[in-house]
Amino acid sequence: MNSPVLSQKIALASGFFCLLFLDKACELLAIPFYQMTLGVDPFLFSIALTIPLAFSAFLAPWVGELSDHFNSKFGRRRPFIFVSAWLCAILFGLIWMVPEHWTTQSQLLYFVFISILFYTATTFYSVPLTSLSYEITHDANNRIKVMEMNSYFIKLASLTIQWLFPMATLVIFGSVFIGIKVVGWLVAILVIGVIGMLPAIFVKEQIKESKTHIPNRSSVIDNIKVISKVPLMKLVFVIVFLQVGLAAYAAKMDFYVLVYYMFDGDIAEGAIWKGVLSMGYAFTAALYIPIISWLSRKMGKITALKVIFMMTIFGGIGKWFIYTPGVQWLLLLDPLLCAAIWTSMTIVIPALVAEASDEYSEKNNINKAGVFAAMHHWVIALSVMFALLVSGLTLNAIGFDATLANNQTSDSLKLMKVILSVGTITPSIIAVYFLSRHQKSLI
Repeated sequence: MNSPVLSQKIALASGFFCLLFLDKACELLAIPFYQMTLGVDPFLFSIALTIPLAFSAFLAPWVGELSDHFNSKFGRRRPFIFVSAWLCAILFGLIWMVPEHWTTQSQLLYFVFISILFYTATTFYSVPLTSLSYEITHDANNRIKVMEMNSYFIKLASLTIQWLFPMATLVIFGSVFIGIKVVGWLVAILVIGVIGMLPAIFVKEQIKESKTHIPNRSSVIDNIKVISKVPLMKLVFVIVFLQVGLAAYAAKMDFYVLVYYMFDGDIAEGAIWKGVLSMGYAFTAALYIPIISWLSRKMGKITALKVIFMMTIFGGIGKWFIYTPGVQWLLLLDPLLCAAIWTSMTIVIPALVAEASDEYSEKNNINKAGVFAAMHHWVIALSVMFALLVSGLTLNAIGFDATLANNQTSDSLKLMKVILSVGTITPSIIAVYFLSRHQKSLI
């Protein structure tokens, strides 16, 4: 199946629509609810967010190995996708069923426990789904087009996801506790359950000869060691950490800068403009999809990434001037310079991982697409954990205190802005260096 039909590409992309909610919705609802509304300590809350991700990260290689060797009349990946979609849906809804009368500590423990189960189920969804996206075609140009379609659906999800908390605060719900429950279960059933199961129903797996996907099983540790030595995967690990770890750590400051610097501690107003900014990112990133796809096919993936990171450097400089009180519409300039790199993370990077998987398969006559997908998931999860922990530590270190509301210190607000700007510039410069080095090594 070198050129998958449109209906299968749409069904696969629907899974990635769901996957964005699995990856982002919990954090996006929990931060304004637990941290800003309930006043949980930023570092303690970052730990609460990190523990489930850590468990998921170290589970991912085992899930990849399991799905590579799984056999059923429905295929290797599809049964995992169908079952885990509905498990994720139930668990996501349960996250928001925390009793209102509990103490903050008890609510936080409840959040951690259910989140561990939720992110475990998410791993059983994301790794097989990503593996399926690698295997739907083995033609380089068709693969970029598949990733292009996935990216459109990811950006479509981005247009809506940032409005979840503002929806939960609507007066019709009476309180944010009721609003969170209603919005949480709507997302769980309609997005995670119904949309999430579509790839399992409509995407046909490409089954290869048994000798290419039933090798002697290797241990998870062996798989990690072997795949980590693949040059292209080492480059992917570096680029993902720089963008999803370092740059995303800086990007997490934008909500705080909006609320406390631009809107004087007004969480509701900050959440609305965060939604506007996120919609701007999603819309602009969608416009970049065909451009990045074209650049990748014409210039090559590595050169395309270099061009995009160079543009992001200027975006980081622009952030210092864009985030200014009283001129909030300037915020829409931010996505023009910085959205392209996030689009690249859903088009170019997965294509590079799939390319590395194909090269490994041809060289060793073993299909380990699931393990490659798991390693990609693993480095993303570790990068996200880094961003969460360091952002929590940083907020405490610079003197941020949610209980002070609009009385944050001027030094604290200024440092948030510095991190937002410099933290975007520096990882992009380092990324350009490593991409250039990789190109030279191929000459």
